[in-house]
Amino acid sequence: MKEEKNITESFIKKNAPLLICMLIFIAGSLIRLFLRDMTSLDSDNFLVPWFNDIKSAGGFSGLDEQVGDYNILYQTIIAFFTYIPIKPLYAYKLFSCIFDLLLALLVAYIVSKLCEKNKKACAAAAFGIVYLSPLVILNSSWWAQCDAIYTFFGIASLYLLSRKKDLAAMIVYGAAVTFKLQAIFLLPVIVLVLFMRKKTHLLYLAAVPAVMIVLSLAGIIAGRNISDIFTIYFSQTSIYKSVALNYPSVWGLASDAVHAASFFAGKEIITQEQLYNILKYPAIAIAAAALGAYMLVWLKKRVRIDLKNIIIMAFILSYTCVLLLPSMHERYGFIYEILALIIAFIDRKTVYLVCIMYAVTLITYIHFLSNCYFMPLAVLSAVNIFVYIMYAVRLSRFLQENSRSSSTDERTAAPVPHITE
Repeated sequence: MKEEKNITESFIKKNAPLLICMLIFIAGSLIRLFLRDMTSLDSDNFLVPWFNDIKSAGGFSGLDEQVGDYNILYQTIIAFFTYIPIKPLYAYKLFSCIFDLLLALLVAYIVSKLCEKNKKACAAAAFGIVYLSPLVILNSSWWAQCDAIYTFFGIASLYLLSRKKDLAAMIVYGAAVTFKLQAIFLLPVIVLVLFMRKKTHLLYLAAVPAVMIVLSLAGIIAGRNISDIFTIYFSQTSIYKSVALNYPSVWGLASDAVHAASFFAGKEIITQEQLYNILKYPAIAIAAAALGAYMLVWLKKRVRIDLKNIIIMAFILSYTCVLLLPSMHERYGFIYEILALIIAFIDRKTVYLVCIMYAVTLITYIHFLSNCYFMPLAVLSAVNIFVYIMYAVRLSRFLQENSRSSSTDERTAAPVPHITE
């Protein structure tokens, strides 16, 4: 009996990380199952009606016309849903939840590569933090959104870049862009890494539109034009005429300032659309200038191209995009919020920043899902800007301190010290 007890204890101790992951998977899946009937404005007004429209049009044969504002690939997936005996809301959520799991596994794998000690324990913790993240759960199992999908492919492309598999990285990144336009927030770091490695590798970017075409073949066969694959995204950028759309950006301050001024004046001083028309191009120019400044500094410092630095650069640049560009929704920060979790394992001093960041985003999620706006966007924007500045200062200093001189060959460079050392 004692011998059996020792064997059991030994098995549990040896396989503790795996057993913990299994428990996390069960708990996270049960939470998602519990939320399966929750709806949102998006699911009621867009996702389910799109399903019904495509089903009425004949499923795959109905892909010859645009339904909604999603890309052809996602319309193809919706068409596939119409042949499955399952409620449309469940189909959307199940598909997204599968990628919740894949994303958690990918983050766990990357963390295991970045951590120098207790790799299995860190990987298990990373898996749990992502799979049980309130933002990830709400995004897929309540909202029925697909942000985990493009984020999975986007982060996978970053990992492949770190392994110098540039063409494979662009193919995977092409899948990310095909699923959702917001994957474009990773483009600056991808261009930077390809340029720093070898300028001719920029030609691999041609794989992105090629992948987009291949993944949209069902729609093309049904009668869609190849140009539709790309023009859908251009039309998406002109749908919303507001400088801030529930995302706490720099322009959220301007938006709330206009609301406050109108309130005290007793009349509408300027409409949100007018404010958008005034600030749209200056906002884009400011964002482009900020991105260019980061990239030029990192080029000058010859930042080492490894997994750790690529993750950090991707985080800073994608965060910059969402913070400074106009018309950002609260969900558009999803990809940098997942990258922030990875960075927390690299630098534990950023944990408090992750907590503040997630609290801010969670409030914006609650605002939308409950239609109850209990905190001014300006307050959330101020906090978000503070978090961004703290991250930018700390992580930029790390990148510069661990840059390599122009005479140092990347293959023989000294190992990068841990960020917290």
